[in-house]
Amino acid sequence: MKRVSRALVTYSSSEDDAPADAPERRKKKKLPSLASSFIVPVPVDNPALHQGRVRATPHVEGQYATYVYIPLVVHPGTALYSLVDEVFDVIKGMVPAAHAIGEIVSCSKNTSDLVVDSSRRARELHLSLTRPIFLRAHQREGFKRAIKLIASRRTPFQASFATFSELTNDERTRAFLSLEVGAGHNELRDLLSALSPTLQSLRQRDFYSQPRFHVSIAWVLLDPNTSVDGDTDTKRHSRAYEGVTIVEGTSDNNLTSNGDIGESNKQFQAKCFPRVPHFPSELIPTLNQRFGARVSSAHIGGFDADTIVVKIGKEIFSWPLQGSHVS
Repeated sequence: MKRVSRALVTYSSSEDDAPADAPERRKKKKLPSLASSFIVPVPVDNPALHQGRVRATPHVEGQYATYVYIPLVVHPGTALYSLVDEVFDVIKGMVPAAHAIGEIVSCSKNTSDLVVDSSRRARELHLSLTRPIFLRAHQREGFKRAIKLIASRRTPFQASFATFSELTNDERTRAFLSLEVGAGHNELRDLLSALSPTLQSLRQRDFYSQPRFHVSIAWVLLDPNTSVDGDTDTKRHSRAYEGVTIVEGTSDNNLTSNGDIGESNKQFQAKCFPRVPHFPSELIPTLNQRFGARVSSAHIGGFDADTIVVKIGKEIFSWPLQGSHVS
């Protein structure tokens, strides 16, 4: 018996079934790039652009660093300006890494060597009345009105310096050589009391409970590998600041792919921005012995406190003290 062969069943392809006039699938077009004018630039924390200084608090969009102070402008040719110049010469001789407050100094890489440019100008010294605080955009106008009101209720007063001192910032990234205020201390405390309700309403910290009113005339970068008592640790240590852990002396743009600072950046920053564990212990006694009598004299160390200034972000606002004292 012959086996009947069964024909294979053939199926038509999808191309055969598709209508002849069916449109071809269109490729998705790539959207155009967003114009650069719509992109908000993110600030880069580059210590090389700020004399080796490191941002203490990470940048937050819409948040403005703010502080309140009394300005003291010291012009060339005045007795105080000459005194500060002499003092800084002594400081520079003992601490070559020190920077004068008020001088414009830039340091940049060059193919042959480092280039440092500086220019002489009137120094504006700041007598702080607040810690650095942070305002949201909608809080700025209210804060300015509060400072203006305080200024309208306070009269100008005489103040003078008493002594030299060394102070460090809260983060212990910098040390400052300062002139501490003697006369005028009570009036300055009165200003702190007037500022306190506004700061508390914004949930900001008051100034220090035992304030040492001062103006800084020089600063130096502190070695992050050195503890407060001067002992050097073998490891870098981190610090917790308002919930954010920051490794001192580092910034994102100086990090390599494995999270370390590149060796070339280390060498460049060490050469351009040297750090010290602290000012020499003999610096303050030396300055007070040589210049103490001059700085505490009313003729040289006396000044008028007649203006209050608030800096919000990059904007500066000032109001004269022009009212009658109220307790």
